[in-house]
Amino acid sequence: MRYVRLWFILSTLFPALSLTAGQQQQQQPEQKKPVMVSPAARLESAKTALIRRTHGGDVPYDVISHTIEGWGRFTLVDTPEKADILVEISSEGDSGMSVSSSSGMSPGTGRMEQSTKSSKSLSATEITLRVLDAKNKRVLWTGTEKVKSAFKESARENNTVEASQKLASRLHDRLEPPPKP
Repeated sequence: MRYVRLWFILSTLFPALSLTAGQQQQQQPEQKKPVMVSPAARLESAKTALIRRTHGGDVPYDVISHTIEGWGRFTLVDTPEKADILVEISSEGDSGMSVSSSSGMSPGTGRMEQSTKSSKSLSATEITLRVLDAKNKRVLWTGTEKVKSAFKESARENNTVEASQKLASRLHDRLEPPPKP
């Protein structure tokens, strides 16, 4: 009898105690589980993109961004909040300044003289393209291309353009595979 009174008092003070377990489950709103989407599916469903250079020279960035823009698959946006994906372009390698110094006897004056040469190299040795989910920063696709080395500056720049184009083509082929022969 005591237990019945105690139960009655508690159930009037705390109505949730009088509900059965089944009734309690029905009253609680269902919690939606987050839907897991594969990186490939997320990449394929993307409609907007923000393209940005994270490190390196202008040539890889210009080539890849113009290629993606000309492709027409993505609407390019100017802020990460508007983007479905972030396309990050970086290049590593020889870009920078090199200085060489030499000394020797000057034939004109007969004195020891030192000469210094400096040159600036704008070529990259490796270009990386990463595609990230703009919402959670998860990597959806990544690719790297090595740039062929060359002695002449024009050849180095051409090789950088070629490697950048290959990288953009690999992304394109990942999203829109070429037809099989």
